[in-house]
Amino acid sequence: MNKRTDENATIKKVGMFFAFFIFLLIVNIVYLCVSGKGLISQENIRDYNKERGGGRVTKIDYATRGTIYSSDGEVIAKDVKRYNLYAILSKTRTTADHKPAYVVNKEKTAAQLAKILGANKDYLLKKLDTKSYQVSFGNVGNNLSSIVKAKIEALNLPGLEFTEVSSRNYTFGDFASYEVGYASNTADDSQQVVGKMGLEKSYNDYLTGTNGKVVYLRDSKGNTLPNGVLSKTSSVSGNDVHLTIDSDLQTQLDSLMRDFVGIARPRHATAAIMEAKTGRMLAVSNYPSFDPNKRNMKSYNDLFLNGAYECGSVFKPFVYGNALTDKVLDINDYYQSGSFYYKGGTKPIRDTNKVGWGTITFAEGLYRSSNTAICNILKSHTNMKSLVSDYNSLGFFKSSTVDGLACGSGVAAFDGKTKNAEWYTTGFGQGSSVTPFQLLRAYSAFANDGKMVSPYFVDSVVNLRTKKKIYTGKTVFSEKIFPSSAVKTVKYLLYGVTHNKAGTVHSYYQDSPNDIIGKSGTGQVVINGAYSKSINSHSFCGMAPYNNPKVVFMITWVNATNNTKDAATVIKGITKSALNKLNESSKKVKTISYNLPNFMNQSVTYAKSQLSKAGLSPIVIGDGTSVIGQYPDAKTTITNSTRVMFATNGAKITMPSMVGWSRKEAEAFGSLAGVNITVSGAGTIYKQNVEKGTTLKSKQTIKVYAS
Repeated sequence: MNKRTDENATIKKVGMFFAFFIFLLIVNIVYLCVSGKGLISQENIRDYNKERGGGRVTKIDYATRGTIYSSDGEVIAKDVKRYNLYAILSKTRTTADHKPAYVVNKEKTAAQLAKILGANKDYLLKKLDTKSYQVSFGNVGNNLSSIVKAKIEALNLPGLEFTEVSSRNYTFGDFASYEVGYASNTADDSQQVVGKMGLEKSYNDYLTGTNGKVVYLRDSKGNTLPNGVLSKTSSVSGNDVHLTIDSDLQTQLDSLMRDFVGIARPRHATAAIMEAKTGRMLAVSNYPSFDPNKRNMKSYNDLFLNGAYECGSVFKPFVYGNALTDKVLDINDYYQSGSFYYKGGTKPIRDTNKVGWGTITFAEGLYRSSNTAICNILKSHTNMKSLVSDYNSLGFFKSSTVDGLACGSGVAAFDGKTKNAEWYTTGFGQGSSVTPFQLLRAYSAFANDGKMVSPYFVDSVVNLRTKKKIYTGKTVFSEKIFPSSAVKTVKYLLYGVTHNKAGTVHSYYQDSPNDIIGKSGTGQVVINGAYSKSINSHSFCGMAPYNNPKVVFMITWVNATNNTKDAATVIKGITKSALNKLNESSKKVKTISYNLPNFMNQSVTYAKSQLSKAGLSPIVIGDGTSVIGQYPDAKTTITNSTRVMFATNGAKITMPSMVGWSRKEAEAFGSLAGVNITVSGAGTIYKQNVEKGTTLKSKQTIKVYAS
């Protein structure tokens, strides 16, 4: 009896123990579900399992966004893989074959990382001494390039791992930035890149690829199990966009504008050049601008497309063109300059010199930029309905789009019914407003026998897999706005503006075959609701060469002084280069095209041997044996005249001779070599301040001179 009682008591105790155990298990499960932590250990088991646990895992295979290229094949914008460095500290982390996958020697790891990251060793060591499963290194370990990642991996230190992050990289930084725009990661996904501005946004559907996914099994230590891939759907890359912008011309225009801004100190400025016969935009530069890699813009307003302003006398040729078209004006007729009185006016409209030049011809009136010449034409030689129709045909005072980018309308101050003050002042570019884009487009009518051409930025969109064009930019002309006879006379007058002794802008004079014709203008600027007494807008619009215009261009800036000579330096420089480019492209020059492979992580010897078969000899940066960076990028179509550069894993870098190089080639060398290149002037490099063969230091500044 006592024995049975003892047995029952034992059974009760065992039952109570198991009941209590089950109770604790249930409480722990409930606590884990609510908090994600273990009841006793307080370890964050939920997150640990998410990051380190085993089982079935689905990973998105993010599609590569399409690349944006210049017309000459340079990469303007592309997806790049950036890497965030972190270190595993827990000794529980091992490889599949049970070797350490954690930091073994913290002192050595900190010392070697410090050299590559340019960070403080003590800071890194303090991070590595943290008591946690893993640790990151803040800004010094984030957003690392593939070159830096390769250098760290070459150390063969256990426990150092990377998180891959997709980002958009803009090779030349500030390069037609308002037109190209930028793309960035979405707020909720560090891998998904979306167009946010400019062509990156308007062509986002073309550029965006289709994501894939991989489903696989992994163990509790994060290692993929052998034959663990259950299914895989490959991603499909986005389409490539090829621009009309020429990288050499864009780089030169940006350089010329930087020099101009340094001298003129304008509030803002913009310049652009277009191929006259096609509408292909060759280069456009705005100030202030921004670097899409940094997105340091002060304004989202594209001055070229949307910067409406009172342009001044650059508007006058359109009034002359209309009057000549309607055959109501003889440019050799005379009028009295100085002052013009109109019905309802309380004071006269005067010429800029207040007194005029006496009785002069209408031709001389345009040479001297006479406001009263325009007023006399508008009063006695113009049909209002006809001129308003021409304004409309030329695209003034109404909004439009180009490649999906919004273009501002400007404002028509006149009502089109009454010959009041606004009617007359609009004729010489005051009161009403237009945009630089509208002016460039309208001037193309004088370069194309009276037909206006529509500017465009995108030459084509190419499917990366099929290599076929799925979109092609087209040349679009308007109906004939001015007859050939009127165009011929207006061009003759514009020639006189830059060549005649009475002309106002001799600074733009340039000898044949690159002779420039055009018209300057000065307009008033509204500041704080009133016209400024000291600040004005200044402009020049025109074309070259005179006999058969191949390019149309414009420049405008706002400041207190008229820096015409400095602006002329910009226009003459970019015009000469553009005409040379267009003339060269029209010649049949025998070149060998070559699709540059990806030589990343290949041996230097192999890369050189492959290029030698194509008749190319690369510039090798560093004394290493492996390629860790290259220029141009892989898949770029190059010719036998292209300079190819390889960055190696060697630390000793020597200075090459850059004589004959372009600015972009010098800057590409600087990027690969880790040095700073500053370029003085525009064009081809002729001198450098560091001799060829000099061993370079990291982040050393090198100055080169171009002309």
